[in-house]
Amino acid sequence: MQTLRNLTLHPQSDLEVSLAASQGFTLTREPGGVQVEAGHEGLRRAATVLAARLRECHDRGEAALTGGHTGAWLAAVLRLALDGEPLPPLYYFDTRRIQDANGRFQFVPERLVRVRW
Repeated sequence: MQTLRNLTLHPQSDLEVSLAASQGFTLTREPGGVQVEAGHEGLRRAATVLAARLRECHDRGEAALTGGHTGAWLAAVLRLALDGEPLPPLYYFDTRRIQDANGRFQFVPERLVRVRW
């Protein structure tokens, strides 16, 4: 099975690991995402770290599970693309949102989806 590296900001549940396995992936549970500090410099630093992690995924033949700060992901992917560097396959969980009686949402992953462009 191919490794799907968790580049989100939270650990992956048994359900997410199982869904990934059903599609041929070994999903790493521990988060490898990047926290973004305030301001442009915070975003730049986070995008630099995330771009390096994406390069590592590509070099190791891994796919990457996306999640976290949208701006950091955009900046990291744009940096790699503009530099002509290849990206690893990128995936996200298609997630159903169920609102409880108190108005809070529960997020239930249903399937793993490849980001296509």
